[in-house]
Amino acid sequence: MEEALSDRVQIITHRGHKIVFVDNTGLKPAEIIALHPILTKMAIDHKINLICNDVTNTTSDEGVKKSAQESIAATTSALGKIHSAIIGIRGIQKILANAMVRDQYFASDKEDALDWLVKQAEK
Repeated sequence: MEEALSDRVQIITHRGHKIVFVDNTGLKPAEIIALHPILTKMAIDHKINLICNDVTNTTSDEGVKKSAQESIAATTSALGKIHSAIIGIRGIQKILANAMVRDQYFASDKEDALDWLVKQAEK
C-alpha cells in the first residue's frame, strides 16, 4: 500500500502501474456510497485511471448505482477513459454493473483483476 485516504480505498502498485483499489467487502449500501467520493478524489488527484473494486459479500441498491455513476462520470470527465475491474460480483449484479461502466472486467480474484488492468494500461 502506498497511500490511503481510507482503510478501504488505497493506491497500490502492480507491475509498475498505479491502481486505485477499493475494498467494499461485506459493506452495506450506505457504506459503499460513502467510499465513492474518496475513490473519485484519489483517482483524479493522482491521475489514476485504473480502478479495482472488490464487492464480495455486498448488496447494491439504486443509491449505490446512482453514486457509482456520479463517481464514474466525474473521474471520466477529469481523466478521460478509465478501466475498471470488479471482484466478487455475481449473477444479476453483472448486468447492473455493465450498465454503469462499459468495458468493465469481472475478475475471478484480485490478481486476475490487477493483471487485466495492467494489460489495459499497456495497450
